[in-house]
Amino acid sequence: MWGKPGAKIGFVAAGKNWLDLIHAMSLLNIDEAEAERLGISLYKVGQVFPLDMQGFSDWAEGLDLIVCVEEKRKLIEVQIKEALFDNRQGRRVYGWYKGGGAGSMHGPELFPTRYALDPIHIASALGEILCEEGRETDGIRAGMQALDDARRNDNAEEIASRLPYFCSGCPHNSSTKVPEGSRAYAGIGCHFMVQWMDRSTLGYTHMGGEGANWIGEAPFSNRAHVFQNIGDGTYNHSGVQAIRAAVAAGTNMTYKILYNDAVAMTGGQSNEGDLTPQRIVAEMRAMGVENVAVVYDEKEDVNFKALPPEVKTYERAELMTVQKEYEKIEGVSVIVYVQTCAAEKRRRRKRGTFPDPDKRVFINTDICEGCGDCGVQSNCVSIVPKETELGRKRAIDQSSCNKDFSCIKGFCPSFVTLEGAKVRKEPTAELTLPDLPQPVLPQIDGTYNVVITGVGGTGVVTIGAVLAQAAQIDGKGAGMMEMAGLAQKGGAVHIHCRLAEKPEDISAIRVATGEADALIGGDLVVSAGSTTLGLTRKGRTGAVVNNHEIITGDFTRDTEFQLPADRLSLALEARLQDRVALFDASDLAKATLGDSIFSNMMVFGAAWQKGLIPLSLEAIRAAVDLNGAAVERNLRAFEIGRWAVEFPEDAAKLLTPNVIELPKSLDEQIDFRADHLKAYQGRRLAKRYRKILDGIEDKGLKEAVAKGYHKLLAYKDEYEVARLLLSSRDKAAAEFDGDFKMTYHLSPPILAREGADGRPAKRPFGEWMTPMLKILRGLKGLRGTPLDVFGYTAERKMERALIKQYEADMKKVLAELKPETMDAAVALARLPLEIRGFGPVKMANEAKAAKRREEILSALRDGGTPLSKAAE
Repeated sequence: MWGKPGAKIGFVAAGKNWLDLIHAMSLLNIDEAEAERLGISLYKVGQVFPLDMQGFSDWAEGLDLIVCVEEKRKLIEVQIKEALFDNRQGRRVYGWYKGGGAGSMHGPELFPTRYALDPIHIASALGEILCEEGRETDGIRAGMQALDDARRNDNAEEIASRLPYFCSGCPHNSSTKVPEGSRAYAGIGCHFMVQWMDRSTLGYTHMGGEGANWIGEAPFSNRAHVFQNIGDGTYNHSGVQAIRAAVAAGTNMTYKILYNDAVAMTGGQSNEGDLTPQRIVAEMRAMGVENVAVVYDEKEDVNFKALPPEVKTYERAELMTVQKEYEKIEGVSVIVYVQTCAAEKRRRRKRGTFPDPDKRVFINTDICEGCGDCGVQSNCVSIVPKETELGRKRAIDQSSCNKDFSCIKGFCPSFVTLEGAKVRKEPTAELTLPDLPQPVLPQIDGTYNVVITGVGGTGVVTIGAVLAQAAQIDGKGAGMMEMAGLAQKGGAVHIHCRLAEKPEDISAIRVATGEADALIGGDLVVSAGSTTLGLTRKGRTGAVVNNHEIITGDFTRDTEFQLPADRLSLALEARLQDRVALFDASDLAKATLGDSIFSNMMVFGAAWQKGLIPLSLEAIRAAVDLNGAAVERNLRAFEIGRWAVEFPEDAAKLLTPNVIELPKSLDEQIDFRADHLKAYQGRRLAKRYRKILDGIEDKGLKEAVAKGYHKLLAYKDEYEVARLLLSSRDKAAAEFDGDFKMTYHLSPPILAREGADGRPAKRPFGEWMTPMLKILRGLKGLRGTPLDVFGYTAERKMERALIKQYEADMKKVLAELKPETMDAAVALARLPLEIRGFGPVKMANEAKAAKRREEILSALRDGGTPLSKAAE
C-alpha cells in the first residue's frame, strides 16, 4: 500500500495487473514518495473473490476517486461498487469506464474487457486521470510525452506473419477435411488451427460446448447438416455432455471424435481413465447414437475385435466417402478417427515405445513439376521448396518428417519410398576459433529488457530459461514470461525477460512498447513483425537476428509463396539502423554442428558478443551446463555465434560452398534447356526450340519465351517419366546411406483405377519395374507418332495442342509487337509455366491458364490494356 494517509486518489489492482500498475507508475515518474506527495494511494488485492471488504473499506475511507485497474472480466470493480453502495460518500469508481456502468450512462472506456492490459495503456490512462484531477507535474508530463513518442514509433507494417500450423504428419491434416460444400465447426485443441487452412471450418465454442451452438442454430439455418470436430481430450473432459445434448435435441450433425491417444496441446499427457477408441464407440452406442464408424490410419494397431460387430471400420483414405454417407443421416452420427498425435509419435519413437517404420519418402526433383498437389493432399510442413534451374520444386525435410506418408497421395510420379535408407550426415566444417575479445557489457539501470523471438518447437524457450538462470548465477534478478500457446506448433514465439540488479527492482515482466534493450531474433519473420518492432526503439534497442528463410505454413497452400526476406531485413535495419546484425545462423549451425537446432544458441552468443546481454560469460556457461541438454554442442554454438558477428566475412565464406550456383545469364539458361531437350527427345527438338528464340531482341521477352516454350516442349509423358525415374536411385544415394530398397508410386494409365477421391489411384511398384522403365525410355522415339499408344489420351492430346497454340500465339505477338504490348506479350510467353502437374492436376491448371490466356489476348487486341484491368 502506497501513499496513505491523507490520500484522495486510489488505484486498485491484483496479480499481474498489480505489477503492470507499479511499472506504469514508474513510466509516469511516480515513486512511493511522489505518490504520497500527490495524495495517491495504491491497494494490492490479495484475494480477488471474495474481496476483503473490511480491509478495502478501511483503505478507501477518505478517498475521492478509486480507479480499478483490471483486465478482462471486472470481478474486483463490481465488488468495490457493491461495497460502497450504501456508503458512497461521493466517491467515484473508474474501471471499465470512467464512471457509470456498462450501459449507456457512462464516460469513455478506460480498461476494456477484451485483450490484456500493458503498462503503456495503464500509464496513459492514469496519467490522463491525474492531469484531470489537478495532479499534473513535470515528471508526469515528461512520462506522458515519452509514452506518446513510443506509440508514434509503434507503426511498423505487418509484412509477413508466422501462424502456428499442424505438425508434420499431424492426424488433423487428414481428419479435418470435409466434402466440398460441407461445413464444419472447430473446437478446443490443436485442430482449432484448421480455421485458417481453407477447409470450410468456421466457428468454435468453449471446451465442452462443441456442437451446442449448432443445436441452437440448426432450426433457423438452410443448411441441413454440419460436422463438429472434437478432440479425445475434450471428449473425455466434458465434450461428451455436448454430444448427449445434441442426441437429446435430435440435431442433424456428425461428430468427428479425433482420437490421437494424447492430450497433445498441453504436452502429450495420456487421457485420464485410459480412454480408448473402443470405449468411445461403446459410450456412443450406449447414448443412443445408431450410426458410428471408425476411420483409422492403416499404420495404427487397432483392436478391431473389441469393436461391436455392427460398427463399420474404414482406412483413412475412405474418410471422404464415409463423410458423404454420414452427412445424409438424420440425427446425430459419429465418426471416431484413430491416428496417434505426430508429436507424440516422435517422442515415443525416441523412447523406443512406438513403431518406427523403416521407410523414407524422397522426391525426384527432375520429375517434380512444383504443382503443390502433395501439399494440398497432406497439408504437411515437411514439404519444403527447392529451387532449381527449371523452377521451384519440392523436397522432403527429413529432419522434421514424421513418416505419415500422406504426401504420396499427391498425383505425381516423382515420389519414391526407400527402405533401409539412413539420412546422410553431412560432414561439418573444420573451424578453429580464435581468441575472441571480451565485449563491454551494458549497465543495468532499473531493468534491462530482453525480447527473444523464434519459431515454436525449436528451443526458443530454452534460450529464455538459460538467460534467466544465468542472471540468478550472476546474483541478479530476472523475470521471464513466455508467450507461446499454439505457437508451439511452428508459430511465432515471444519471450520477455527483464533483468535487474535486485529482484525487487522488477515489477511488470511484459516488455512494453519501445522498452526493449536487446532483441535476440531466432526467426526473421517474427523479429521483423509489427508486434516485435513495436517493442523496440531507435537508439535504445540492439539486435542480432537469424536471417535464414524458414518457410511458413502458407507454402502448403500457395505454390508461389515466398518469404519477403529483403523487405523484412530492411524493416529491421530501418528501425534499428546500425544496431542490428543479421546472419544465417541456421545454415551456419548445419555447417559447423550438423544440425540447425543450435541456431538459437548461436544468435544468443552473437548477441552477447555485441554487448547486448548484461551477464558474465561464466554465468551463461554455467547456466548452459545446468540445463544439461547437449551441453558441449550448445557451448560450442554459443562460441561460434560470438565468432560469426566478430568475423562476419569469415562466417559468410564458410557458408559459400553450400550455395549451388544456378545458370544466370540468358544464354546459359537457353543452352541448359536446349541440352535438356536433346536428352528428352533429340537434336531436332532442340533446334526447333532455338529457332523460335532467334530474332527476339528484348531480353525480358526472350527469357519468357525460353522458359515458357521449353516447358511445353518437354512435357512429361510416360517415356520421359521413365527416363527420369531411372535416375532416382542415384539421386537418393546422394542424400542417404545404406543398401536401400526403392519403391515407385505410380498411376499407369493402363492399370489405373479410380480412388476414393475420384482421381486415379496410385500404386506401389518395386524395383522389379526398372527393366520396364528402361524399355519405355528407349521408346521415346515413338512420342507423338501414330505408334505412340499413350499419345491418344486426353492429357497427351492437350499437351501437343498447347505447343501448336503457343507457336501460333508467339508468331502473331512477335509480328505485331510494340512497346505498349510488351508486358502482355511477356505474360503470354510465361503462361505455360503455370500449367504444372500431372493428370487431373495438370488438366485443372490448364483450364485456369486458358482463361488467363483469353484475358491477355484481349489486352493485346486492345493495344496494351493494363493486365490488371484485363483480368477484371
